Amino acid sequence: MNFRWISRVMATYSPHTLSHTDVASADISLELSELGQFAETAHSSFPTEFLFKNLDLLTKVDYPLEGYDALKGSVLVSAIRGKVADLGAYVAYRPCTKQLVVSISGTSNVGQALQDLRTSKHEHPIGRGCAVHTGFWKMYQGIEPEVISAIEKGLHDHEVSELVVTGHSLGGALSYLLAIDLLAPSDLELPLGLPLKLAVFGSPRCGNAQMSQLWRELVDNYRTKNGKESLKEYSVKAYNDGVPSLPPKSFGFRHFAPDPLYLMQGRLYHTPSSESEFCLFHVLGEEDEEKDRIRPYPLGGHNYYNLRDMERMARRMEWMEDLRGGNEGPWEDQYRAKVAKMERGEEVKAEKTQALTEKYL
Repeated sequence: MNFRWISRVMATYSPHTLSHTDVASADISLELSELGQFAETAHSSFPTEFLFKNLDLLTKVDYPLEGYDALKGSVLVSAIRGKVADLGAYVAYRPCTKQLVVSISGTSNVGQALQDLRTSKHEHPIGRGCAVHTGFWKMYQGIEPEVISAIEKGLHDHEVSELVVTGHSLGGALSYLLAIDLLAPSDLELPLGLPLKLAVFGSPRCGNAQMSQLWRELVDNYRTKNGKESLKEYSVKAYNDGVPSLPPKSFGFRHFAPDPLYLMQGRLYHTPSSESEFCLFHVLGEEDEEKDRIRPYPLGGHNYYNLRDMERMARRMEWMEDLRGGNEGPWEDQYRAKVAKMERGEEVKAEKTQALTEKYL
């Protein structure tokens, strides 16, 4: 999908210009880069159990998860397949940080894409005029019981110092729906004082203004009860990623994050709360868009958060699955040869697409 075109058609520029004074700290960038690895791998075409069992292999140079080193040492608590549109999710434990991580997949099949198009509003059980995207709600309901059960198991079986909820694209929207359930009165009561972190990337809007306001009230209440630093919220939008502009604001949908982050040229910027619905920003010192034009992102920034290439990851997974064929043996040599041959072809194709993009935009 050409997310650049979606951005051109649907996204609007904020009148507020960002500058070097808005750059997020290196610590935040590093932390989100690590958590983003969990968000991105929820899209994996490999069975989740296979992925975690073979991290040492998959993270080698030229393999699908090259550069995904934050996953190493993690323990899979539960792999989940949703009852609606086969949505994937998993819960894993990071012993090195004592984090329990819930990761929800973005759109990865036609059934999920069809649910994405169900932009009518569904009344949320919490009431107060709160409504959510119908398709998102149906998919969330299809994973909610198993996700809650997996969180309970993870908290019981491991020494957890922080609960993290993360997702990319659709997974980001559903991460908010899960976080609302975790903060609102429910059957699952989080341990008193447990820090909660929400890290989402390229999330579409998923509820109305009342739902957005409720989210902010729940966050304030959690911080009042557990401490100011008990809940950290990071919602990242990227330059030329059209997904955060969907569904349109004119349809009555709103973003929940009061002050999202903006990614451009590999740098994260803090944005003011007044601009939370905008998806594009001009940045002083970046010569507007000129520097972005030399980056090989002809289809926009949606699959390139944290300076990683999710399209490349998906291609490598497909090649590896085709060559493995369930057999051990020389498939690895064949796989590496295919990567060397085919990825140069992908680079050439990207360069041609980029040239056409620049010609007509």
